[in-house]
This record gives sequence, C-alpha cells and structure tokens, in this order.
Amino acid sequence: MADLVDVVTKKRNTLKTDRLDMSFGELMNIFEDGDLFITPEYQRVFRWSDFQKTRFIESVLLGIPIPPIFVAEDDDGRWEVVDGLQRISTIFAFFGLLESMPEKNNSTLTQGEIVKELEGVTIDSMPIKLKTTIKRSVCRVEIVKWDSKEDIRYELFNRLNTGSSPLSDQEIRNCIFRAYDVDLNKILKEIAQLPEFESLISPSDTKKEQMFLEELSLRYFAFKYLTKEFKTTVPQFLTEFMQSVSKGEILFDLEEEKESFVELIKILNNKYGKGVFRPKGNFALHIFDSISYALPKVMDDFSGNQDHIFSLIDKLQSDQEYNDIGTSTFSNMRIRNRMNRALEIFSGS
Repeated sequence: MADLVDVVTKKRNTLKTDRLDMSFGELMNIFEDGDLFITPEYQRVFRWSDFQKTRFIESVLLGIPIPPIFVAEDDDGRWEVVDGLQRISTIFAFFGLLESMPEKNNSTLTQGEIVKELEGVTIDSMPIKLKTTIKRSVCRVEIVKWDSKEDIRYELFNRLNTGSSPLSDQEIRNCIFRAYDVDLNKILKEIAQLPEFESLISPSDTKKEQMFLEELSLRYFAFKYLTKEFKTTVPQFLTEFMQSVSKGEILFDLEEEKESFVELIKILNNKYGKGVFRPKGNFALHIFDSISYALPKVMDDFSGNQDHIFSLIDKLQSDQEYNDIGTSTFSNMRIRNRMNRALEIFSGS
C-alpha cells in the first residue's frame, strides 16, 4: 500500500491550483482590462437559452449559492475561463460587456421561476440596487496553473465537464493541445471549414458545434498512422495520438498531410456526396474509420487514382464478411476486425 500512497502523492503534485472568492464586479473589471478572457479555442459558443440565463441571474439576485468558476492561468498571469463559461458570460452579456458577441450582448430577461417580475428587464431598466447586488455577489474562482502536467489538466477539464451541456472530447482536446509547437489543431479546423468536407459528412448544427468535423479529421490521421493494437478506448487513443503529434513525438508534416486528406475529401465528395458514409441514412462511422485506416496503407497518392479508390470502396461496402462484423457494439475488437477486413479488401486479399 505504500506504493499506492507514493503514486497518489506524485500525481497530486502534478496539479497546481489556487482559489479566490471574488465579486462579479471584480471579475467584470478584470475582463475589461483583458486579464480574464473567454476564447472559442476551448469553449463552445455561449448558447444558454433565455430561460437559463434568467434563471442564473435570478439565483444571483436571491443569493442562491452557485458553482465555482474554473480558470486557467497562463504564463502572463491572465485567466482563461475553463469551466463556467455559460454562467460568467450570462453576467457579462447582461451588462453589455461581450463586444465580440453583439447578438448575445445586452440580453433581456424572461419571467423568473421565483421572481416573475423579471420578465422584460434589461440592464437599463433594472433598478440600481439590484445591479449593485449582482456586482457585489461573490463567486468562488478555482485557478488551475498552466504549469500543471498536461494529462492531469485534461482529466481535470474532462471531469469538470459534467453539466447539462457537456463539452465533447474534441472540444477538450482543442483546448489542451493548442499551445504546442506542432499545431495540429490548426489543420483540423481548416479542414472542418471546407465546404466539400461539410457536404461529404453532412453534420447537424449540434455536431458542428461539438467539433465533430474536427474530430473526424483527427480520426483519419490517427487511424492512418495506426500500425499496432490500441488497448485504450478510441477517445483516449485519439487524445494520445494528438498529444504525440503536438509534442513532436510523431513526425507529422502538417501541410502535406492536410493536402493529401483534402484531395481525398474532394474525390469522395465529387463521386458520392454524403452517400458514401450514409449507405442506410445515418452516418456510418465504421466506414469512415475503415477507409481512414486502410486506404492510405495501400495508396500513397490519391490524385489520379480516383477510379481505383471508387472500386475499393464499392468492394468494401458490398463485402459480406465486412458487413457481417456488424456495428452493434464499438468494442476495440470489432473496430479492429472491421479495419483489418477493409485492409484485406483494399490489398486484394
């Protein structure tokens, strides 16, 4: 058991935190000074409903305890909002401080659950005493130091993310690995913005907000480079791959890899449109993964090989052995069996 104590102690020492109790007025001042910022690199667009925003402001006015806000301190001592974006943005928007999101700024409250008279109230019509009440209300601020070990920070953000609108795995990766020398995030975003890719995948608005297109790009590269078994879950495998690329542990030419994948996207979109990954209507992630894994292993250059690519994909989709593997579960064994069968088909076995 002594070893267990040592392990826990060592892991505790990799995470550095601090905490302060601050008023919303102080947080607003820090925000206006540029020392507290909300970046889309980590958080989704502020999208609480009017009911949710009103409910939170009502809670502040009534003195109902609210959860803490988590921020990450950078090397310059500035704070980046990590958890609590919706709460703090609700206050900032109500007071008209969110200049970067004018459509969210100067919000109007709806009927409160307890204080029904809040309906129609704006910052201009709210009594000064109640404005002061909000500004003086205290919020706990938990500070995560940016010299904490990155894998511990990832787990922290992931475990904090337990609210009604949790962040996706890719949104969390987008935060954690954005500050490394190899900026894999950059090309994932550039690919996600391509009209041809959006047309090929045809994601819902919710999926786009959750960075589904960016995650698919990451899946493509991760499975392209996969040469051995992975023993973790797919989300953890993707995180480890992104970490390895970002740290330079995997040699990865950003522009060359992007150019190759974009070429494949255009080829598939021109031929199939969204149908290639939706043979039965819903998006077939297993087909995307299988092509990502197998095709680059049998073909170095996609340009000029369109007909061969189409022939391989047609064989894959009609292969009875591949289809019999099924998609009812997402165990590693089934995932690898599908990928291995795809590689056999593409290799002519």
